[in-house]
Amino acid sequence: MAGFTVHLDENAGPASTHALVIGVGAYTHLDGGPSPTDHPGAVGMRQLSSPPLSARAFATWMIGEYNDKGRPLGSLALLLSEAAPAPFPNPKTQVGHVVEAATIDNIVAAVTEWKDRGDHDEARLVFYFCGHGVSLGTDSSLLAADIFADRNSPLNGALHFEALVRGLNNCRAAQQVFFVDACREGSDALVNTAGRDTLGRVVVGGNLRPTAFVPRKHAVLYATLLGTEAVARAGGLSLFTDALLRSLDGSGSENTADSVWRVTTLNLLRSIVRFIQEPPFAGALVNASTPVSNESFDFDFHELRGDPVVPVYIGCADPEDNARAEFICRRRGREPLRRPLPDPGEEPDLREWAPFLPFGRYQVEAVLGPGDQRSKKLDARPPFFRVTLARP
Repeated sequence: MAGFTVHLDENAGPASTHALVIGVGAYTHLDGGPSPTDHPGAVGMRQLSSPPLSARAFATWMIGEYNDKGRPLGSLALLLSEAAPAPFPNPKTQVGHVVEAATIDNIVAAVTEWKDRGDHDEARLVFYFCGHGVSLGTDSSLLAADIFADRNSPLNGALHFEALVRGLNNCRAAQQVFFVDACREGSDALVNTAGRDTLGRVVVGGNLRPTAFVPRKHAVLYATLLGTEAVARAGGLSLFTDALLRSLDGSGSENTADSVWRVTTLNLLRSIVRFIQEPPFAGALVNASTPVSNESFDFDFHELRGDPVVPVYIGCADPEDNARAEFICRRRGREPLRRPLPDPGEEPDLREWAPFLPFGRYQVEAVLGPGDQRSKKLDARPPFFRVTLARP
């Protein structure tokens, strides 16, 4: 397998899903890179640790877990820019693939191949980007690893994202899903020095969908509102991608029609937003960003292969009691899950306990002493469940 593709189903028909995943963390010309620029538009931009990890995790999920019998995964292309490049292990074949760098020329070539693969009425396109982004007006520029290589026109090293979404009206794929895990802040310094003549490379030109094509359903999910930052835990997955993957595992699912748990595009967004609002998940970054979709059709995206796994928030009626409680979760025939008391001298944890539990019935307890044991039964089910344990 050559080029940008790390997964290819040779038997895939026209009704297939084709994914392009890009994670940019190592920037050649930003602070900390091998050739930092003194361009004023680059001030404040730095190297990122989260995007390569996040992109690898999303690519691994797409290959190993994504499930749509009507549009199975036909191909996945991966581009990474990381401080320590390493092969990508395909979770299905266990083959390690050398990953091409996420330079702008490679991104343009990969977008072209991806669009061509999905140029069928029954196809689905999936686009994922994690890295630096800037917004100029209402449009976004996604910054490639070699941004600022062209000093006279720095945004030649970026992808004009909204132009891509508009241009893909000229791709026959009836369903198109976009995940943009990047900041959407304006950059006055970049605008004032680079101008507005280009917001990045336009790979697929166009605006309106040709009348001969089947109507397009598309969903665009941004990690944050226009004019704000996306957030991540240093050295870990971004908050948006972590919430996205956990939502795909179950909290974004429903089974209203039959026994199959399905994730739709709108339920996916709702679940991601809920995660970001929960202190046990987001910690100090709670509500630091607001995932949003400016335009999204609602359609099925993924079918779970088994039961959903969902977060359950378990706490005492008085949050002060959370710090001195041992929490226990029991399910018939299984070893109980526990959140033990903190060690002496350890910082008290006032937050709720938030285990991820497979769909089913449980009993939860908070033990605060021999005479203070609080218990309730619950059904763990999507999207979330919260239980409060009061003093008897």
